[in-house]
Amino acid sequence: MSIDKQRGSEKLLAAWKARLLTEESVREISQAMDKSPARIEEATVYGGANATGMRLSLSYAGDDVPMCGNDLLFWLKWHRTHGGEVKPPRILIDGTPWPDLIRMQLDFGHVVQPGNILEGGITQGTLRGAVRG
Repeated sequence: MSIDKQRGSEKLLAAWKARLLTEESVREISQAMDKSPARIEEATVYGGANATGMRLSLSYAGDDVPMCGNDLLFWLKWHRTHGGEVKPPRILIDGTPWPDLIRMQLDFGHVVQPGNILEGGITQGTLRGAVRG
């Protein structure tokens, strides 16, 4: 087998492994959210036992609203380091002319909608109402 073919297969294997969330990459997200003033409304992990992505629904209110830019910057840097599909965040702003509340959804890694919905309409791997104290 030539060196070129080995390099190609190594790249393929690296890409295959990169699609999975590692414990280190999730720990980075967790540490960033600990530093953030955002309230985590919902966290969903996609991919089952071999998680490939995570969606966080965050909210910012009052004086914390301007801080959402820091979380966006972290999200971009995380993808630059760990890879994954960079989908534009979903942002809802309440309040004009100055925002009183911002809700934001950030996808980390490869978020693929699960095919199986459990009874009651809650998707597998979803945590709802995780509130920061």
